[in-house]
Amino acid sequence: MTIRTLLFLFTSTLATVAAHAQSKIKTIDVSDTIVFATVDRPGDLYVITKRGQVQRFTSEGTVGIVYKLNNHELTQFDPRDGARLFAYFRKDRHYTLYSPSFDPTVSYHLDSSFVIEPWLVTMSGDHDIWVLDAVDGSLKKVVQKTETVEVDVKIPAELYKDPRSITFMREYQGFVFLLQPGKGIQVFNGMGKWLRTVATSAKSFNFLGEELYYIEKDKLKFFNLFTTETHEQALPEAGQFALVTDQRTYIIRYKTIDFFGLKP
Repeated sequence: MTIRTLLFLFTSTLATVAAHAQSKIKTIDVSDTIVFATVDRPGDLYVITKRGQVQRFTSEGTVGIVYKLNNHELTQFDPRDGARLFAYFRKDRHYTLYSPSFDPTVSYHLDSSFVIEPWLVTMSGDHDIWVLDAVDGSLKKVVQKTETVEVDVKIPAELYKDPRSITFMREYQGFVFLLQPGKGIQVFNGMGKWLRTVATSAKSFNFLGEELYYIEKDKLKFFNLFTTETHEQALPEAGQFALVTDQRTYIIRYKTIDFFGLKP
C-alpha cells in the first residue's frame, strides 16, 4: 500500500467522522436569491445573488464585504486565494481581477484575433487563462503577457452537442474541468487532452486538497484527482450548494446560509 493511498484512506476516515460530528454555528438570511456560491483557499465564503451582488462571509458568519456589479452580467467568479479575485463577463468579453476589497486591479478584453466566441474563461496559474471558444468547441490556453495561444485543442465531438451547454470551467492542480449539467464533469490535463468524465447530475463542483467534490442527492461525493479513489460524506442538511473547508461546512439555499463546524 502506497503512502498516497494511506493518506487518502486517512483523509476519507476524517471526512466521514467530521460528517457525523458537526454542529450548526449560525444561520444567515440573504435578501436576494443566491445563484452561485464558492470558497477561497483560506475558507471564506462568497455568494453571488440574482441581482448581481457578491457577498463575502468569514468562516464565523460575519459579513466581510458586499459588492454590487452594477450593469455587468457576471459569467464566472473564482475568489482563488482571496487576494486576487477573478471575474469573467461574457457580454463584454473581458475579465477583471479584484483586490480583497473588490477594487479592480487589472482588466483585460479578449481579442477576437485569438478567440472568436469566449464562452467561458478561467485563470491558469497567476497570469494566464483558459478559454472555451464556443464557435468550434476548442480549449485555448492564452498567455496573457504576450497575448499568444499556447494550447489550442478541439474538445472531442462525442462529449457534447453544443459547447454552449457547458456552464462552468475551472483549472485546479494542473487539470481543467468543464461542467455539463445532466452529463458530468469533463476532466482535461494541462495540455488540453481529455482524460475522463466524472458522471454526475450536479450543477456545481469545488475542490478540497487533492479532491474534486460535488452534491449527489443528499451527499457530497469526493473524487481524488490523482488516485481516482472516491468516497462520500453525508450532509448535515440539504441545500442547493454545499461547500467544505478544513473547519467548516456551508449549506446554501436560495436565501439562507447555514454555517457548520466540528463539535469540540
